[in-house]
Amino acid sequence: MSQKQFQDRSGPLPVERDFDPHEGDLDALVAWENFGGLTLSEAYQKFLENPSAYAEDFMWMGAKAFVYYFPVLERYLLVTPVWSEEHGSEWCQVLGLGAAIQFQFTEDCLPVVRELAPRVLPLITQVKESIDACVASGHPYYSDPEVHQHVSKEWDELEHHLQQFEE
Repeated sequence: MSQKQFQDRSGPLPVERDFDPHEGDLDALVAWENFGGLTLSEAYQKFLENPSAYAEDFMWMGAKAFVYYFPVLERYLLVTPVWSEEHGSEWCQVLGLGAAIQFQFTEDCLPVVRELAPRVLPLITQVKESIDACVASGHPYYSDPEVHQHVSKEWDELEHHLQQFEE
């Protein structure tokens, strides 16, 4: 996904009501504070500052805002390694994102987000293949069964949930 694709997005930016359709959801309002008024490019740059913190915003923002900003998660998942190692510590960079995406595919949001299912399923496959490759590498952290099972379970659950929307 290129920078140009972010710029080509048509339509107005989501408004506060798109983030908080039920008016008064504190988590949705935090998502609005963090991403409201940002273009896709700006939102992506902000997300990169602290993906693990901002992942929750994608869980709680309203469906219309989620659909608009989904390309931020999509790009992140396409270009970011599953695991990262820096300054002697390792961490999973996709933990929580599967749950955030799945949370949006609930009955309340389904009419708006359903169109994203064909885009999410290939991302799941990519993430799961990356997880398996890391585990096969034999690295002590990446191949730790507890860590591997936790991350894999999240993405397996998302895949199982979305398979019902395949046409």
